[in-house]
Amino acid sequence: MKKIYMIGALLLMLLATSCRQESDNLMAYDHADYLAFGKAENSYAEKFKVMWHGMDQYYALWDYEEEQGLDWDDVYNEYLPQFEALDNRGKDNPVTDDELTEMLKKVLSPLHDGHFAMIWKNHATGNSVVYVPSQDRNATRDDAEVSEDFEPSLDYYSKPQNGEVMVDVNGDPIVLEYGTRWEDLKFTLQSTKGSGMKWIEAEMKRIASLTLPTEMEVFTYKSLNNLSYELNNVFKMNVRVAVPAYNNLVVKYGFLNVPGLTPFDPAFLETGISVKFALLRGNTGSIAYLYFSDFFLSTYLVKEAIASTYDMSQPATKYHVNSVATVWSNWFNYIQILHKAGKLDGVIIDVRSNGGGMLYDGQFVAGALLPAGDFQYGYSRFKRGTGRYDYSPLIPAYMRTLETEHEIIDDKPVVLLTNCMSESMSEMTAQTVKLMPNGTIIGKRTHGGLCGLTDNNQHSLNYSGYIGVNGVTPVYGYVPTLASFTMDKEQLEGYGITPDIEVDFDYNEFIINDRDTQLDRALQFIRTGK
Repeated sequence: MKKIYMIGALLLMLLATSCRQESDNLMAYDHADYLAFGKAENSYAEKFKVMWHGMDQYYALWDYEEEQGLDWDDVYNEYLPQFEALDNRGKDNPVTDDELTEMLKKVLSPLHDGHFAMIWKNHATGNSVVYVPSQDRNATRDDAEVSEDFEPSLDYYSKPQNGEVMVDVNGDPIVLEYGTRWEDLKFTLQSTKGSGMKWIEAEMKRIASLTLPTEMEVFTYKSLNNLSYELNNVFKMNVRVAVPAYNNLVVKYGFLNVPGLTPFDPAFLETGISVKFALLRGNTGSIAYLYFSDFFLSTYLVKEAIASTYDMSQPATKYHVNSVATVWSNWFNYIQILHKAGKLDGVIIDVRSNGGGMLYDGQFVAGALLPAGDFQYGYSRFKRGTGRYDYSPLIPAYMRTLETEHEIIDDKPVVLLTNCMSESMSEMTAQTVKLMPNGTIIGKRTHGGLCGLTDNNQHSLNYSGYIGVNGVTPVYGYVPTLASFTMDKEQLEGYGITPDIEVDFDYNEFIINDRDTQLDRALQFIRTGK
């Protein structure tokens, strides 16, 4: 998961092993401490030492890595001289970013943690280089390419002639979709009829057709043309630059009253999601389908989280937040109504290409189908000392369940759709669904990033956390704090959760006909039981 807010740690350690010639300083690896990072500003060897020592203290999987054949002391002995050699290169032969990335790959590629990432500042170029072992590992998967930035489409299923989606009393398909990500806003502004760019084009065409336009119409035409040009430039920018630039345009051209041209809350850069709900045809009843791109539902459904995350005084932000909540609420409410009436045939939860997010979200997904009181899906283990193998005993890990009164769905099929980009909270959800007597995983094996992350705000219990500060220290390690285990006390880190029914995603069928072979298989399973 991207973040689980628990308790972190800040304790110092004295590292001393017989395979290193020097004695090690007592250093703090969790923040911008000069002792830990000062020498590393201009030395590759010192960067390596900070990384090695920090990982030695913080990493949650050393016993697992040892079982896989990795000796961390051997890594020190083998690679320190190679980084020292980089320091000895002359100014006429600087270390390139590609060379440094390749060195990090040699050192770190054996690590199995699915979240772990290392960022070094290359002092020779001024650039940051990033290495993420799981990206290389998963790049070889047969569904890696089709899973990258994947978002399902309900277009085929929504067409009345295909008979896949239930309709309301007016004959309209029961489908809701909404997105609060920057990509969703761009798509809406660029392609929605009667809104954004489409509206601008139509209005400019209308004014251009006038025989004798007024001065105000000429001014409006020029302003619309300028806005169109500036918007296209903004859409090409890096997202962090694009958002404030876009919001400036909203203010600058507000007098044009362009439909859809509303402010974008920067909070959505962190918590923006895409959600989809559909009520699909069952045998005698209906199947409730829910897709969401990230586990940030809490920031749209919990009053306290909404208030602390978004500026709800902005009408556009309030509309976006309420729209996402409406999509989820329709899924949840239909399940309640249909199950009570004996008309619910099954539930499909789609976490394909969902990279995870907040542990608290569990109550709104699988936890919304289970009894109150939380649900144990496995075990966790924390660091409990500065030694490499100082770990806590296994502690039960629970999926949060909904405390408010709701229907318990234990008598109808619950299907979870996964792929190789389903990570973290998606995998915890997969562990939960696998343990449900009526749960089935369909799709492809998950990412293999089950270890949990915490922040570094408190350090009284866990001897682990991030190494350094991203963008500040010359070395930054995105290091999970706890190891995750199944109910059988098995570690699946670096491998992932295998589906009960493996189904390939037919990309050509998706592009040509909007058919989703994995969703089709889920519907078949619920309708036929096989």
